[in-house]
Amino acid sequence: MKIFITNLGMYNAGNLVGEWVNLPYTAKELNAVLKRIGIDEEYEEYFITDYENDLGLRIDEYESLGLLNKVATWIGRLNPHELLTLKAVIELESSDVSNIVEVIENLDKYTLHADIMTYQDLGHYLIHSGEFDTYTIETLSGYLDYASYGYCYDCNSDGGLSSYGWLEQ
Repeated sequence: MKIFITNLGMYNAGNLVGEWVNLPYTAKELNAVLKRIGIDEEYEEYFITDYENDLGLRIDEYESLGLLNKVATWIGRLNPHELLTLKAVIELESSDVSNIVEVIENLDKYTLHADIMTYQDLGHYLIHSGEFDTYTIETLSGYLDYASYGYCYDCNSDGGLSSYGWLEQ
């Protein structure tokens, strides 16, 4: 993740003075950036004018830099599957930084099935996961509409299909 921090006073005076900052950062790195963009006694305020991340996370222009740094640090500690799960949650539920803290702290409450990408896949998974006996499945196999069953289940569950797979909570 990275953000573009802009000097608010200079911006209001008609000058765009800012710098990209990679997250997470150290206090020393942030202080050096703030000094380079002219944050001092005359110009004390700054704001975020742009950002980049591959999570789908929406960053507000006055987001707390400390919170962003904390979130970036936590994200950096996630294993690849946890990161995909987080991306699915962001896509389906919330893209605000303030909500992501709670999501990361409770990531173990979500299960991502990365191999389930369609309602057809979901229906097939649900029907063959042991809920129905083998005889019933074999008897009805020609009549089963996996996609419709998956869709119906999706509409009535706490889960959802994301571009990363089926996410259930």
